[in-house]
Order: sequence, then structure tokens, then C-alpha cells
Amino acid sequence: MRTATTTGGGTSPAALARALLDTASIIRAVPGPMRVAPTEPVATGHLPPAQDLLDRLTTALGLPGLDLVEAPDRLTAVELAVSRRLALRPPGAVAEDEVRQAARAALAAFPGPAVVVPARDGTPLRCWVAGPRDAPAVALVSACGMPVGLAAKWLSALSAEHRVVTWESRNLFAADDGTGLGEAGGHTLDAQSADVLDVLDGFGIAHAHALGLCGGAVIALAAAARSDRITSLSLWHGDYELGGDAPKTAHQQDIEALLAMVSRGRTQAAAMHRMMSRPSTLDTLRPDIAHHLIHPYATPDLLHRYGLLNGALMTADCRGLLDAPQPTLVVTSHRDTTAHPAGSAYVARRLPRAELRTLPHGDHLTAFDAAGELVALARDFLHTVTVPDRRGT
Repeated sequence: MRTATTTGGGTSPAALARALLDTASIIRAVPGPMRVAPTEPVATGHLPPAQDLLDRLTTALGLPGLDLVEAPDRLTAVELAVSRRLALRPPGAVAEDEVRQAARAALAAFPGPAVVVPARDGTPLRCWVAGPRDAPAVALVSACGMPVGLAAKWLSALSAEHRVVTWESRNLFAADDGTGLGEAGGHTLDAQSADVLDVLDGFGIAHAHALGLCGGAVIALAAAARSDRITSLSLWHGDYELGGDAPKTAHQQDIEALLAMVSRGRTQAAAMHRMMSRPSTLDTLRPDIAHHLIHPYATPDLLHRYGLLNGALMTADCRGLLDAPQPTLVVTSHRDTTAHPAGSAYVARRLPRAELRTLPHGDHLTAFDAAGELVALARDFLHTVTVPDRRGT
């Protein structure tokens, strides 16, 4: 057997395999083959070894192929985001056993492959579960349209002591076998909140705490309002529609208008998609997670579906959900310019058993980083609502 070596300072197969899986959702969603470029322009003669490695790894990982180009000059925003995450540098000779080992390790790494759970209307939901089977359960409800990678740090942080389940938004993610998005099912808040309970059913979980991030906070609230199987809530940087009772940021107003337009039809979505394909789109996205944030904008069809799904969340009047009796932690930050902190404050005042924590630092996206202070806050609250001798204290 050949010794596994990579020469010439190129990207290691292991790092490239992990990056490919981290961008798998968007690679599957975009009609292929997607173009990608190395991190720095390279001579044409150096491309074949890199293309060969890409071909072998995508095959081993079960992903669509990618076309490697010399430089990123003509790439779209989506292609640039993926290229930057891959951080490809032309490799030296790579043994086949190293490629197979890299693929196996990447596929086995946390959070692992998706488990498909059917929603009650038949829509397939791509789900992940982690943590001890007999531990108190947490339903991690991420932001609408975001790949699992954006919430993976929360999944990892909480699964040491809890049985944590999460899933990707309905209708927005192609299957692992490359069969595409399929027919769009229901997009209403009612359908999305029912998914919470269907996921719990899929893993045999009777009751759970629901942790909602951004628009996921609205889904968690709606799930708690419809079922006492949601025993407690934590709502992080929620994006709420509260009529005239709380202000919205300029970002919320802009996104709501965008979603309203693209939800009208695929023609409108295609026009907006052309604008958002410009590389300058990435200027407003955090570079380390841009490949996740841009996923729902990757194709006109995805953008239209996202307009329906997230538009339903952003326009649902949450005031009718604020009589949910479950103990609730509401978290926001003075520095959140994405979802107005006044919305969280209003929700905390109106919920019968809510506690508000307004943090002095951190913005909307850092909530997804699951940093130590946030995880400690979440764990402490979970302890009060899941450990029998501390419930209700």
C-alpha cells in the first residue's frame, strides 16, 4: 500500500473532503457542474492534478462533480462562496487509499449523514440526532433555509447532556442521492411548526425543549402553542412580526420586502436571483459562513421556495402565540441589527413564564457560533427545566 502523502503544499484530501461535505447542500442544489476556483490563480498546467483530486473525492462522497477553473474572475457569488470554503490549492500526487480514507473520515464525522423523516403531509425532512438516547430531548429549530452546518456547533455543544434533534427546512434541500428538491409541500407556519412534532415522532421522542434561532424562534413558539409536548422554550434572537407593538430593523424590513416579491412567482425570483448572483453579494456576508447563508439564494427555484417559507414566518403575527404557558428563556443582544431586540423584549413581557436576557455583546450571527457564554446560559436554563428537583424554580 502506498504511503498517504500530499506534496507541494496543496490542500490535503482530508481538509478538502470536510469542506466538500460542508458545502454539499449548495453543490447538490445548483444545476451542475458548479465551477470553482483555487484560492489563488494558478497556471493551467497545475489544474489537472487538482481537478483529478476533486473528481475522486466528489465520487467517493457521492456528490456532483465540480469544474475547476484557473481564476475566480467570472464566478457567481455562490461559486465564489463555495470556492472560498474549499480553499483549494493544487496538490501533489495523492494515493487512492488516502482519498478513500479522507472520504470515509469526512462521512463519519459529526454530525454524520442525514436521517430522512417524513412530515405528516409526506414532505421529506433531512434530520440529524446526537446525544444519549435516554437524556432529556432538545428540538433545535434553526433559521429558515439554513443548512445543518450553521447549527452544528449548537448540536455538538448540547448533545453531551441532551438528546438533540435538528432538521433542515422543508422543500429547500436536495436528497443525498441527488434526486433534487421534489415537489414543494406546504409552506405555512402551521406546516413548519407541525414539522417539529413530526421530527420528534420520527425519533421516538415524547417531549422536548424547543430551542429556536432567528426565524426558528417563531416556529418553536408555534409548536409550543399547538402542543404540550414542547415542555419549555428558549428563543434566541427571534425574528418576530408583532404589528405596531415592536419596531423592526431596516434589515428585517428589506428582507420581508424581498421575500414578498420572490414568493409571487419564479419569474420574479429569477430576476432577483440574477442580481444576487453578483460577487458583490458576498460583501455583506460573514466569510466563514457565507456558503451557508447564501444557500436559499442559490437558484431561482430555491429563492422562490424560500420566499414562501420564510415569508410565512416573517409575516405571521406572533402576538396570538404569546399565551404559551411553557417556561421560556428569551435571549437577544443590544448589538443585533438583524432582528430588533425590542421584539424579543416584547415577547418576553407577554409570555406568562418568560425570562429575558439582553446581552451586551454579540450580534445576530454570533448566536449561531455557540460560544461558551451562550452555551452556558442555555445549559443552565435547560437544567432548571429538565432536572426533576429544579423544575418550576
